[in-house]
Amino acid sequence: MKTCNRCLIEKDEVEFYKKPTAKDGLFWWCRSCHKDYVKTKYAKAYSNPEFAARENQRVAKYYKDNPDKDPRHWPTGEKAAAITAKYRASKKRRTPIWLSKDDLWLMEQFYELAALRTKATGFKWQVDHVIPIQGKLASGLHVPDNLQVLPAKLNQRKSNRYAVQ
Repeated sequence: MKTCNRCLIEKDEVEFYKKPTAKDGLFWWCRSCHKDYVKTKYAKAYSNPEFAARENQRVAKYYKDNPDKDPRHWPTGEKAAAITAKYRASKKRRTPIWLSKDDLWLMEQFYELAALRTKATGFKWQVDHVIPIQGKLASGLHVPDNLQVLPAKLNQRKSNRYAVQ
């Protein structure tokens, strides 16, 4: 738990952005306070036409120099659907045919638990594969023993890595 320096409310650590230079590795304001601050700051700044023109030029130059970071080039539509389909197919390939009905039921329970925790806590929970099914060094199976329920932030931070213990 950490207290936001702006709203002075104690919140869970997942409610704060990461900041590697801070002692605890977290930003001093919670996400909602930080978003409010940025919204207000930019609304005030963009009301000045000179600032708006300079900022638009700066952003355009950044995306020209870094085309891979441009959100307009992120996959959408059919390409995004293809990436999702590829993931689902890999999950299907990694689901062994020897799984019993009880195993399949247990796997469904992991997904239901993630949905219940999301509803109860107010932040997103996801089902994670302990050993990634699309890992670079190791490839796990889509079986109950390889599943765990994690907060979405931790799951996304883990990505497709597997730490050998």
